[in-house]
Amino acid sequence: MRHVLEQEIVILSAARTPVGHFRGILSEFDAVDLGSLAIGAAVARAGVELHAIDTVNMGLVVSAGLGEAPAKAAAVRAGLPPEIHTRSVDTVCGSAMDAIVLGIESLLAGTAQVVVAGGMESRTSAPYLLGPKIRRNTEHYSRGERLRVKRAGAYRWQLSGNAEEQLEGTGLVDPTSYDGLFWPAEKKFMRQYALDFAARRGYTAEQINGCAAESHRKAAEAREQGLLKEEIVATCEAADDELRSAEWLERALAEGEADVASAYNSSPPADAGAAVVVTTGARAKELGARPIARGLGYARIDGPPGDFLAAPARAGEELIAGLKDAGKSANFTIVEATEAFGMQLPMFEDAFTGMEINVHGGAVAMGHPLGAAGARILTTLLYAMRRYGHRQGLAAICYGGGGGYAMAVETSD
Repeated sequence: MRHVLEQEIVILSAARTPVGHFRGILSEFDAVDLGSLAIGAAVARAGVELHAIDTVNMGLVVSAGLGEAPAKAAAVRAGLPPEIHTRSVDTVCGSAMDAIVLGIESLLAGTAQVVVAGGMESRTSAPYLLGPKIRRNTEHYSRGERLRVKRAGAYRWQLSGNAEEQLEGTGLVDPTSYDGLFWPAEKKFMRQYALDFAARRGYTAEQINGCAAESHRKAAEAREQGLLKEEIVATCEAADDELRSAEWLERALAEGEADVASAYNSSPPADAGAAVVVTTGARAKELGARPIARGLGYARIDGPPGDFLAAPARAGEELIAGLKDAGKSANFTIVEATEAFGMQLPMFEDAFTGMEINVHGGAVAMGHPLGAAGARILTTLLYAMRRYGHRQGLAAICYGGGGGYAMAVETSD
């Protein structure tokens, strides 16, 4: 699927929280907190009145334990009125990009006029899941028997007896891994698909580690020079992305030197929120708002789950071809692309020849906040384009299940 935009769609602002590692600098926030911070900052930077916003779409992968309508909760917590239309979107790691695309489609359909769209994720505060049934025979319980619980509050329950035995019999599930990184139809984690991908492509650990080292280096330099501060909303004491120490990186590289999908060269779990404000060119003029960029189009690729790592490059190529077929300019000189695994970087170098790729490092260094990742990538792209004078840029991301998105933007005059 590809869509070249004929109607003028503009981006008024973009903002994100820092990216915090698992149990790191953003541990005190849940996903709704992080989403509200990003929404509030994006709306403030757009320079429009709150009543002008009519729709909020927020991507989110692990929603368990957040309560009803997390997108609406984030919007209201950010100061938007309770009448706001909201949508929580789950397209795995493509959730935030999908939320933005859905917002654009609402604008094109005329069902919305000004949309806030992005994503939010707290892998740190995500709960563990307790299954409803015993999974193996124990002394007092048979496999398949339901857990024995008693009410402990309006929406809380506790095990009514033999708690330790029941817990041992059923086990706990981590939803950030199971819901975000596991394909149940084939009972495979994304890492297993990544290992197969590297083998098919002939990528070596040495090659991938070299690409990962560049991501770590660029991210460290960007932080040291304060190059990302403009896009990040200060969040309590956390005003910068959380990066691994030099000592940690040295140890991780040594421990996984021969591993094509190691802790050193793969994205760590992370927490973040990010959002953009989009509207039509006509509505921006009515509001007296100054766009920072305009949308050119987007493309989505879906296929077998084992092909997910290649999907963002394929989506980018599909979008570029669509723009050219429509007689549009497609002179892209910069791309922000997902780094779910470092092995994607040599593929991006082949697919996006002549473009600057992840100029400030990527998810291998900063971390991967699942449902917020696509909006984080787009936000970083928009600020990098303005800083370095790029006219046209691409944002590209993969998602579990076998898909990828690409979005093309152009800086405003």
